[in-house]
Amino acid sequence: MTRLRALALGLAATLAAVAGCGDDSPVPAASSGEPTSVKVLLDWFVNADHAGIVAAIDHGPLAQRDITAKLVVPSDPASALTQVAAGKADFAVSYESEVLIARSQGIPVVAVGAVISRPLNAIITRADRGIRTARDLEGKTVGAAGVPSDRALLDRIVRSAGGDPTKVTLRGIGYTLTPALAAGKVDAIIGAYWNIEVPELENLGVATQVLKLDESGVPTHDELVLVTNDRTVAERGEMVRTVLAGLAEGQTWASLGANRAAVIGLLTKRNADLNPKVLPRQVALTAPVLSTDMAVKPSEWATYAAWMRTNKLLTGDTDTAGAVNATFLPSVGSDAKAP
Repeated sequence: MTRLRALALGLAATLAAVAGCGDDSPVPAASSGEPTSVKVLLDWFVNADHAGIVAAIDHGPLAQRDITAKLVVPSDPASALTQVAAGKADFAVSYESEVLIARSQGIPVVAVGAVISRPLNAIITRADRGIRTARDLEGKTVGAAGVPSDRALLDRIVRSAGGDPTKVTLRGIGYTLTPALAAGKVDAIIGAYWNIEVPELENLGVATQVLKLDESGVPTHDELVLVTNDRTVAERGEMVRTVLAGLAEGQTWASLGANRAAVIGLLTKRNADLNPKVLPRQVALTAPVLSTDMAVKPSEWATYAAWMRTNKLLTGDTDTAGAVNATFLPSVGSDAKAP
């Protein structure tokens, strides 16, 4: 599910992609012909979740395919899908749930590849509050940014653990999830990422317990996906296929332990505000969940869409087959066709 963060309201910096920067080895010359320029809107500022994307640009795989990519951090991440739908950007990094919701509203966007193919959203608790399972949240207060889906997700997870959701207090605390938990103002938070916020809390000296969504009753789904629009799929399919091939190579390179230091260097050059005390741990946690083949699975999307409808996170008819397209993947598997 989409997590909301405070900086998104004031951040409007554009990060230009420079092929080959941050790597000592020379980038092979691109093949003949003018490079194709693409604009990619991120879901947030550059962080460990984008390791594979940054590697694909700055380590060379996209340049080798005559693709020049520009990463843009939108001032309002919520507008990324509408910008892509309107053709103001070629791609956006977004979330499976947001793509399904957008599609149900008639917004012509489609996910063509997975950046991270398992949920990162989690319930993160203070270890000193005696919470070991979701049932232990009874009588506790959970902080949330205020996303409408927070209550439904929390209820489902508590119920799956045999608890009573009505005995759990959900408190809207805006964008101060990590500070509120660190200060002990709440017992747990929902909407934070176990690979990003947990290391931040550890750095603050806060011991935590993590209840991952896909281990707590929520169907598995893609956390971050690469999205384009219907027109691009119909008219520029070869470009989409080429971009996915380059990204898959970047994801694979970034996932390897031997490249860990280089990945940290590339991310730091992209975003000097990343905490050097926390970033290595964030990268180490993220590397194993980077989708190295970029695979999206329409059958899993259909299952997750059905779960969203059951839990009133998705209303109306949603063309799941139109929301995801697996035919442009570097290696198309048997699950390429939508059900």
